[in-house]
Amino acid sequence: MIRVKDKYKIFFWYFLVLVFAYISHFLLIIKNFSPLIGFGDEEQWEYAGFYLLKNLTFTPFPHLNLVNNQVFYPYGTNSVFQPWGIERDIFYAGFEFFFGMGPWIQIYYLLTLLVTAIGSFRLLLWDYGFVRASGSTLIISFFNFYALYKYPIQLSYSVIHWTVLSFIADFLIVKRVALKQHLSLKLVLLRVCLLLLSMGQELGYIAGYALMSFSISLLYIASIVLYRKLKSRQKLIGLFKSYLIDWRTEFFSNRRTYLLLVGFSVVTAYVYLPLVFQIFKEAKSFDFTGVITGAWWTSPLRLVIPFLPFFNPETLKDQQIFGDLPEALVDGSPGLSLLILGILGIWQARKRMIIFVPLIIIFLLCLVYHPTNLPTLKIFPWFSFNRVAGRSTVIYPVILGIFALHINLNWLQSRSKQLITGMLVLLASTEIYTAYSFKLNYQPYVLDQKFFTYMNYVKDQPGEAVLDWPFCAQGGNGVGSPELCPYFWKNASIFALRRFHEKKVMGQYFGRLHPSQIEPYLQAGWDKLFLPDNPDISKASKQRRCFRPEEWSFFTDFYKFNDFAGINLYVDLLPETCVNEFYTRFGTPNIETKVPGAGNVQFIKKPSELRNEVDLALGTKLRFDPFLDLSETDLLKFSSPYGLTINGLSTIEQNSQSGTWRWALGPETRLKFKLQKPQSLMLFFSLSNPIDNQDIVIEINGATVDHLAAIKKDDSFKRSIEFLGNEGDNTVLFKYKKWNQYKGTFARKDQRHLAAFVTEFSIKEKS
Repeated sequence: MIRVKDKYKIFFWYFLVLVFAYISHFLLIIKNFSPLIGFGDEEQWEYAGFYLLKNLTFTPFPHLNLVNNQVFYPYGTNSVFQPWGIERDIFYAGFEFFFGMGPWIQIYYLLTLLVTAIGSFRLLLWDYGFVRASGSTLIISFFNFYALYKYPIQLSYSVIHWTVLSFIADFLIVKRVALKQHLSLKLVLLRVCLLLLSMGQELGYIAGYALMSFSISLLYIASIVLYRKLKSRQKLIGLFKSYLIDWRTEFFSNRRTYLLLVGFSVVTAYVYLPLVFQIFKEAKSFDFTGVITGAWWTSPLRLVIPFLPFFNPETLKDQQIFGDLPEALVDGSPGLSLLILGILGIWQARKRMIIFVPLIIIFLLCLVYHPTNLPTLKIFPWFSFNRVAGRSTVIYPVILGIFALHINLNWLQSRSKQLITGMLVLLASTEIYTAYSFKLNYQPYVLDQKFFTYMNYVKDQPGEAVLDWPFCAQGGNGVGSPELCPYFWKNASIFALRRFHEKKVMGQYFGRLHPSQIEPYLQAGWDKLFLPDNPDISKASKQRRCFRPEEWSFFTDFYKFNDFAGINLYVDLLPETCVNEFYTRFGTPNIETKVPGAGNVQFIKKPSELRNEVDLALGTKLRFDPFLDLSETDLLKFSSPYGLTINGLSTIEQNSQSGTWRWALGPETRLKFKLQKPQSLMLFFSLSNPIDNQDIVIEINGATVDHLAAIKKDDSFKRSIEFLGNEGDNTVLFKYKKWNQYKGTFARKDQRHLAAFVTEFSIKEKS
């Protein structure tokens, strides 16, 4: 037994460590308390709260207005694929409503750490005592290197408080049932409350882990109870009656506490469940069958990577030693010291392995998960959109921390005990230092008064929308890239500036997109107005030229007929001559500022003569459909030839060995173009087939012009096909029987649908 005096000493040191951890988070992780802004995913967290504030209604249940033209203006879209975290979004929306812009996301993040620390300590205290509860709390709260690494760019995976407490509560309930201990009503009601609260966290992953823990634990408890009753041949109803009698006594002995728990659960259910159900229903209404969603796989071997100054996940980032495709450097790596502690704990408690079974099942399901080849987690319907295996790393410290609770070194001699303890403490301290040092280079972007002056000026102008040029419309699964977002690494987040100026915007970056959502932009021909200087979205820096007369005509009409307050002109993404042309056509800038990533932006107010010509119906019907420029139809030289719409063809690639090539993508490659008059054309192509027994059908304007059947692997073909181009619309179509992700056996790790290796592809006028 620990004396009362010693308990106070332990509490004092625990409190000091807790304070030190919070100060470290502020100095090393958060670093400032101003609105959270950047040029990546960090822009989305405040924006989601802003969107909820502007679109939440009660009729009488909470409901979000998801389908509107606040983004993807003027066509509109379904905003369901935002990174929802309902609790975070409500927190932000409430504070913004009452106090305006502020560091609400940073404050929310710190509060979640506090909830994790206090909640886990309180849950574990009764079963494991002060020392073990405090030690495990520190591990679970501040030893989660994955959650630490994800702040602020992917903050959704740093906010895990209710999921952590859900895992602990499930473990304690399983432990009581498995060891035939008393299961209190308070713990049961608390678990129900935690389950509901976890629905307020990130829905795609974090809430899903809490729900998985609950489901597996419940099934495991049911199997234990059923086995015991079948073995003893007693009726289950007797067991339930005994529990009900005990719980009734507990309830009336502390009625206020239980009513508070029940009431809080009811309120939480009222707020969260209708929104969760609506988001789930809207997301499932999109059929992603055959749509590339992107998948990142993490090798289980990453579990043993330590966090040491000269040997850690960051030093291995360029080493392809695991053959996997992680999303982030720390995917799959909880830290070697934590892994050792967890293994030691579960090994020493192996005689009571029955209490760990659900945690072991969860750990293994996550460890071996591959989004396409071994989708173990997709047995749970809420993980149907789970495409990043490494995100499970966020729950590893929770599981290993629970295992570590059971370490007992008292069987060792004093000197050996001190040596092993010292080595573990040294290793853990080194790993903590290394993990936190990853954040040293992170410097948050701090907004100046000039930025707010700019946004307030835009906000005050008449007009419901603002035209960002160039804009970005893309999903995290690659839909829209590069057609509608060739400058992704510069301007993907500019849509979120609407939380400052409150105008509708063109485009948005969503976590994922369905092809049907960008179809209005493609039908209108906006993809033909993006002219990047490099087809690679990570290398493109600006438009390679300004608009041609017919392009200016479409752009001007679109600007004129739709209700724009003006143009946000991102001058760093345009040639200087093009910037001057904008001035000549629409007026000089009224105000300017700088935004992260995209750089300098100037606002050109819409002239009154153009405002008088607004016609919203006409504005949404405009189409830019230029005639094919036959001087640009060599697809190995020009990524996006003028007047040619391309689907199912990768960007141009090259190296010194293979020269220049593009991949034809399954199930089909489609070229669409328009001619002013009928004319004789030639289709030239050369390709190499990487798949045995491939079959390729070539159609032009609906007629089959060639059929390459039963092609052997590595066979090559060179063809020149004459055809008559029609006046108006024309289509060249290549259909593939197989590709690497469908009946193919090569490049299985490449998420593209690689069907053929193309070294020549052009359409030319017959000479």
